[in-house]
Amino acid sequence: MILTKKRKAKLFKLFRARQLPYLPYSLGIDPGNICNLKCPLCPTGLGDSGAQKSFLEFSLFKLVFDQLKESLSEINMFNWGEPLLNKDLTKMIRYAKEVKPLIYVITSTNLNINNDNLLEEVMNSGIDKIIVSCDGTTKESYGKYRVGGDFGLVMRNLRFLAEKNSKLARKVLIVWNFIVFKHNEHEVEIVKKMSKDIGVDCNIGLMRTSLKDEILKPHHEGIAKDMDLIPDNPIYSAYDKCSLTVKKVLKTCKKPWQSIAVNSNGLVFPCCAVYEEKYSFGDVKKDSIKDIWNNRKFVLARQEILNKKRPACTICGTCRNNGFMHM
Repeated sequence: MILTKKRKAKLFKLFRARQLPYLPYSLGIDPGNICNLKCPLCPTGLGDSGAQKSFLEFSLFKLVFDQLKESLSEINMFNWGEPLLNKDLTKMIRYAKEVKPLIYVITSTNLNINNDNLLEEVMNSGIDKIIVSCDGTTKESYGKYRVGGDFGLVMRNLRFLAEKNSKLARKVLIVWNFIVFKHNEHEVEIVKKMSKDIGVDCNIGLMRTSLKDEILKPHHEGIAKDMDLIPDNPIYSAYDKCSLTVKKVLKTCKKPWQSIAVNSNGLVFPCCAVYEEKYSFGDVKKDSIKDIWNNRKFVLARQEILNKKRPACTICGTCRNNGFMHM
């Protein structure tokens, strides 16, 4: 029996392995933690100083990718900023697809970019999936969360991408990602129709409380703090507003057995949800990913996830103590 990479990771976790004989099959690498919007739940939008601002350089991307190219199945090229602001984004995507044509490459953008040439370059780069974050069907509802964004420009660009996609032999999956808040929950059916008319897929996403603090603090604190943003309709909410609890909480986490996150400055984390640099597990500019993947912090993190009685020495232990959130 030939094990898929995902099944292999699941099996090694099942057998409680702390050190792993394989490298991660999923890579999250941030093109830059700089953004043109000021979304109120995002540490980048709030100007949080816990991470140094930078754009990912092509040489650093190549350093990371070349070490993982044999093991990787997918790359998520987004996290704490706007990927399209990085001038080397398409160069990085093209390199990955040239070296490993079957690798699945995803990016996520707020699409507040007035540059048709860049958008066309992205569509022709070999990218597999583009997620467009747009949480409103009118200028008014959109602007309540995507602070500083231009709804008209986003809609214009989304139609531009759809038109270019219709002419490509190899289609790109374009997804309008609509996060439901209290102020836009009445627009869910509208966005489904609008996306269909434009010719893109639609995903109705559940909002999360503060993207930095959700793993650092008990969930009830974030729910209480961001109560005004949480939808009233329970269908569109990850939270129970009355009890201040998360509806679905994971009993465990599998990410340190299958994936790795690299920030734009080369710092390594166990997942994309960790913002502050002080929680880093290593630095790819100083050590190989092979060494980092099985270093003391990664081993401790796996131990903390497997044994809830262990004290929290890493960010994974802190996340465990606050409840693994399912999104």
